[in-house]
Amino acid sequence: MLKLLLSLYLAVFTSIVVINQLNELIWQQWAVSEPDELRHAQSVAQTLQTSVSPSSLPAESENLKVLQIDDIAWLPEQTSLLRQGQVLTSYNSQGHALLTFAIANSDKLIQLGPFAPATSAADKRWALKLFSYAILAFLLMLWIRPLWLDLLQLKHITASLTQGQLPSATRRSRFSAIATLTEQIRALAAQVARLIENQKLLVNAVSHDLRTPLARLKFALAMLPKESQQQAQAMAEDVTEMEQLIAEMLAYARLEFELEELTMSDVDLNEVIEQQVSKLGKLTEKAIHFQAGGNAVNVTGNNHYLSRALQNLIQNADKYGYSQISVSLQCHNEQASIIVEDDGNGIAKEQWQSIFVPFSRLDESRSKNGGGYGLGLAIVRKIAQWHHGECEVGEASLGGAKFTLTLPLKR
Repeated sequence: MLKLLLSLYLAVFTSIVVINQLNELIWQQWAVSEPDELRHAQSVAQTLQTSVSPSSLPAESENLKVLQIDDIAWLPEQTSLLRQGQVLTSYNSQGHALLTFAIANSDKLIQLGPFAPATSAADKRWALKLFSYAILAFLLMLWIRPLWLDLLQLKHITASLTQGQLPSATRRSRFSAIATLTEQIRALAAQVARLIENQKLLVNAVSHDLRTPLARLKFALAMLPKESQQQAQAMAEDVTEMEQLIAEMLAYARLEFELEELTMSDVDLNEVIEQQVSKLGKLTEKAIHFQAGGNAVNVTGNNHYLSRALQNLIQNADKYGYSQISVSLQCHNEQASIIVEDDGNGIAKEQWQSIFVPFSRLDESRSKNGGGYGLGLAIVRKIAQWHHGECEVGEASLGGAKFTLTLPLKR
């Protein structure tokens, strides 16, 4: 931070010094040194005033007149300036300048003119200001460019990391104030990318190497003699539980890698809900209530994963509800909300966020004995986030838990 501040201060200080020097040089060469009729006449009047006397008056001409001081009704201030020997500048009705001065030891005046007024320097000042601003912008761009290149590198690093790829090497800028930070983030990104790759390898190993011996073990248990069936049945149940746990873990792990492979399309939420209610209604004795709407409610998403999220919510309500499950669909503020409620014991308010953490189990009623592994709701929230939505929990009107899956409507 100190390096960044010092480099910015140095850049601004250098820019101000350069601009001031250029402005002074340009103003002297362009504005002050430019020929000007009135300025030249003032110099002539000052020179002439020192050389004339009452005895040697110059001859009158079109631009030179000899007057008495009383010939013109001067203002008291003007009269005082003339008697002090100063050159008085006045203007006629056409706006031209008249230069008047008094002859020493005399009441006579010499008046020069008329002369065209001095040209306004306002346009030149504005042009010079715009030039100064352009110079300042150019110098600041020179300072910002290395910083901008490093920020683009950070954007590239994060984009590569989001896709699970190792960031490609780029040339380091020696003049950037955040070059060290960029290198540290690149090293961190490389480490994270390696961890992601290791996780992929672990998922593949679990999928192939662990399931195979479980399948052999399950087959061996089935081949045991009848007198060992009771013990074999208990072991088979443990094997089945391990298979289900592995399936859930693999499903959650794959969610981290399939984002860029998702196929998005128009999905009618009414159809998705009707399919899941019809499918799961055959597997439970609890009543599942859903009132389908007349119009299609379309979102942009993946039909398979949205169905999986809704399936997890309904199965969760089936596990912990007593007799009935309510599913509803609401639309508000360009968002669609799928609401799943049950009539179970509900969830304490202080535990509403914990239930979405992978492998979290809140109490005995939500332990693995009830069939849960703490991954179902984590999968629901991950799918919701994929679709730029959210999943929240609250209190149901039936007395149990209420889960709300919110998704943006198709625009």
